[in-house]
Amino acid sequence: MKTFLRIVIFLLIFSIGITGLAFYWTFYRPLPDYQTTLEQPQLHQQVEIHWDSYGVPHIYAENKHDLYYSLGYVHAQDRLWQMTLSQLAAQGRFAEFFGKKLLPLDKLQRTLGFWRISQKIEHTLSDSAVSFLQAYADGVNAYVEQHSKSLPIQFTLTNMEPIPWTVTHSIALARLMAWDLNTAWKTELTYAYLLEHLSPQKFAELLPGNEFLSSLKSDVKSLSWAQTLLPLLEKTTNLLELRGIQGYQKGSNAWAISGQKSTSNAPLLAGDPHLGLNIPGRWYEVHLNLNGRNLSGATLAGAPVVILGQNEHLAWSFTNVMLDDIDFFQEAVNPQNENQYVLDSLAGEPVYAEFKIQKEVIEVKNGEDVLFTRKVSKHGPVISNIFPEQRYVQNRVITMNWTGYEVSNEIEALMTMGWAQSFKEFRRGASMFKVPAQNVIYADKAGNIARLTMANVPIRSGNPVLLRQGWDPSQDWKGFVPFDELPAVVNPGRGWVANANNSIVSEDYPYYLSIYWQSDSRYNRIRQYLTQDKLLSPEIFQQMQYDAYSLYAQDLTRQILPVLKSNSENNFETVISYLENWDFSYDESETAASIMEVFLLNLSQNIFQDEMTRPVYENYTKFSAMPAQTLMRFLRNGSSFFDNVTTERLESSEDIIIKSMSETIGFLQRNYGSEPFEWRWERLHTLTLKPPLLGQAAGAPGAPAALKVIVKNVFNKGPYSVPGNNMSVNAGNYSWNSPFEMIAGASIRRIVDLSDLSRTWSILPTGQSGNPLSRFYGDQTNSWLEGQYKFLYQDSTFFKENQFKTMTLVPEE
Repeated sequence: MKTFLRIVIFLLIFSIGITGLAFYWTFYRPLPDYQTTLEQPQLHQQVEIHWDSYGVPHIYAENKHDLYYSLGYVHAQDRLWQMTLSQLAAQGRFAEFFGKKLLPLDKLQRTLGFWRISQKIEHTLSDSAVSFLQAYADGVNAYVEQHSKSLPIQFTLTNMEPIPWTVTHSIALARLMAWDLNTAWKTELTYAYLLEHLSPQKFAELLPGNEFLSSLKSDVKSLSWAQTLLPLLEKTTNLLELRGIQGYQKGSNAWAISGQKSTSNAPLLAGDPHLGLNIPGRWYEVHLNLNGRNLSGATLAGAPVVILGQNEHLAWSFTNVMLDDIDFFQEAVNPQNENQYVLDSLAGEPVYAEFKIQKEVIEVKNGEDVLFTRKVSKHGPVISNIFPEQRYVQNRVITMNWTGYEVSNEIEALMTMGWAQSFKEFRRGASMFKVPAQNVIYADKAGNIARLTMANVPIRSGNPVLLRQGWDPSQDWKGFVPFDELPAVVNPGRGWVANANNSIVSEDYPYYLSIYWQSDSRYNRIRQYLTQDKLLSPEIFQQMQYDAYSLYAQDLTRQILPVLKSNSENNFETVISYLENWDFSYDESETAASIMEVFLLNLSQNIFQDEMTRPVYENYTKFSAMPAQTLMRFLRNGSSFFDNVTTERLESSEDIIIKSMSETIGFLQRNYGSEPFEWRWERLHTLTLKPPLLGQAAGAPGAPAALKVIVKNVFNKGPYSVPGNNMSVNAGNYSWNSPFEMIAGASIRRIVDLSDLSRTWSILPTGQSGNPLSRFYGDQTNSWLEGQYKFLYQDSTFFKENQFKTMTLVPEE
C-alpha cells in the first residue's frame, strides 16, 4: 500500500511538474527581459531602451535607422500577434492558415485591394522613407528570428508561424485602418436598398435634408441593385469581429484652447479617439529620442510613426471627418464580351473599354488552392460578384470608387508632422495626409491652435447617395478639393477649436463632404465647457473626457415627457418621476439612463422596422448615429414613418411613444426586476475586453471547451460596468442590434499642457503588452474605467521621477 501511495504521489508531482513546465514554456518564456543587453547585427550604433512602470519604451538612438529599427523590435516584442492579424487582413490570407471557412473574407479583402494599392504607394516613396520603413521591418524580423522558440501563446494555439514583415506591410496597415474608419459606404448600401423599396418622398424623410430630393428617380425600384450588395455588409462585419473590431461606431473627441483661456497661460490640447475596444488595444505608446530631439505619443504596432502625439514644440490629435469618400457605379457589360464595359454612351454608340483582369491564387489550409479573379474598371474593382449570393443584374455590375485607391503617402506625412518644429512645417506634413479623412486638432508652444482637415475630398456632382452611371462621364469624380480649400480654423478669436465628428462646414461651403455626421450632442457638451467664463486646466480637461452627460437624452426627454404625462391609460408615474429628476448623465448608478436607452431602441424599432423589414433595419441601425438623428428630427417635425403600415389604424407619434415606453417597462421588469432601483445603468451597460480572432473563435458554436476556458480565464478582461453611452463625451458605444454591451469608446485619452512638454497625461483602456501573463496586459484598465491618468514622459524628467529598467541594443562586434 505504501509503495502504491509513493507511486501515486510521484506521478502527481511529476504531472504537476510537467504541467508547470509546459505552462512556463507556453506563457512565461515569451515575456521579455527588460534589463538586458542584446546584440543586433543590423544596428549602426548603440541604442538604449528605458522601460517605465507601464511598459512604455523610451528609445534613445543616435540616428533614424537605429531608432526605427528599435521601434520595430519593441512593437514585435509586445504586439507580434496583433501585427500578424493585420498582415492576414491586408493580404487576404486567413484561409491559408485557418481553412476554407474564411475564404469569403479573403475574397473580400483581395477585391478591395489593400495590398495592391500599398504596392503602388511603395514605388512612390522617397528613398529615405523606404530606408526607414525597411529598418523598421528589419527590427520586427530580427525580434522574431531571435525569439523563434518563445513566440506569443497565440501562435501555439493557432499552430502558426510569424509572417516576415516588409515595407509593404506598414503601408498596408495604414490603408487597412483607413478602411476600418470608413462609415459612409456601409450606410450608403443600406440607403440604396431603402431607395429601391420606398417611395422617393418617403425615402427623402430619412435624409438629413432635402437637398437631394430632386435627383431621386421614380423608376429606381426597377434596378434592384442594392440587394446584390448587402452580403458585403455581413462579410465586412464578420471580418471586423474576427480582428476584434466590433461595430461601426467610429468617432472621436478633440479640442484645444489658447493660452488666454488656460490656467497655465499656454495652449492645452485633449484627444480621445473612439474605436472598437479589444485586448490588446489599438494604440502602443512610445517615447523616441533622436540625438536629443523628443517625440512621443501613440503608435500603431506595424508602422514606424507617431499618429497622436507631441514633441518639444507642438501637439496634435485626430478626429474622423466622417467623409463620404466612396461612390458606387453601375457598369454596363458588353453582352458580347463580359470582359468589356461601356466607357461612354453619350454619343449614341457605346464606347467599350476592357476590364483589367487580375488573377491570383488563394492558398487554403487542408484544401485545394483557389484561383481568384479581380475585375477593375476605371472606377474601381467590381464588387457585385464576389460571393455566390451576388449576381449580375440586367447585364450590369457594380464597381466601387474609394479615395483609398489614390496614391498618397501618409507615412511620410506623419513623419513630417511628428518631427515638425513649427506650425508651418506641421501644416506642410498635414497637406500630404489624404486617407483616411481626418480633422487634426493642433496646438504649439508659440501659442497657435488650429483645426485642419486632411483628406482627399472628391469633387462630384449629382446625388452622392445614389448609384452612379459608369457610362456617363459627367458622373465621374473631377479630381479632389485642394488642401488650401479644405475646412480649417486657425487661431480663432474665441480661443478654442474642437470637433466631435460633427459637421465642420456651413451650408455655403462649395463642396459636398458628407451627410454622415454624428449628432452635435458631444460637440455641444464640449462647447459648454470651453465657453465657460473661467480659465481651464488639465484637471478640467480630465473631467470633460470622463463626462457622461447626454444633451441628446435631455432633448429626447423633453420631447416625450408631455406625452407620457398626458396619458391616463398607462401607469407611467414612476418613469416620469425618474426622468423628471434625472440630470441626463449616464453614470453607472442611474436608473433613468436605462429607461431612456431601452425606450430609444424600442422607439426606433417601432418607427422603422415595419417599413424596412428586420434584416434591413439591422443594417440601418449598425451605424446608430443616423437613426438617432432621424428619430429626433421626426419627433420635432413629424413623419409618415410613425404610422405602422402593418395595421389598419393610423398611428401618431404619441401612440408610438406610449407603446415604446410600455414595452420599456416590461423589458426592464422581466430582465432586471420589478423595482426600478434594480434597473441601474451598471446592470445593463458592461464591457468585456476580448482578444482578436481567439475571442470570436471561443464564442463560436461548437468551440472546444479548453479554448473557451483559456480565453475566458487568461485572455479576457471583464465584464466591467461602464458609464456613458453613444452620445456622451465619455463614449460608451454599443450596437443597437445587440444592446447593451459596450464595444467602442475612448481607445486612448490624452491631455497636453504646452507650458510643460516634459510630460503629458494619458491612459489606455488595456495596456502595452499583448501577452496575457505580462504585467502590462490590461494593467491600465482600472485607471481608464475610473477616469484616471498616468504620465508619459519625454525628456530627462523621466529619469528623475520614474522607476525604469534598461534594455541595451548594441551592434555586432
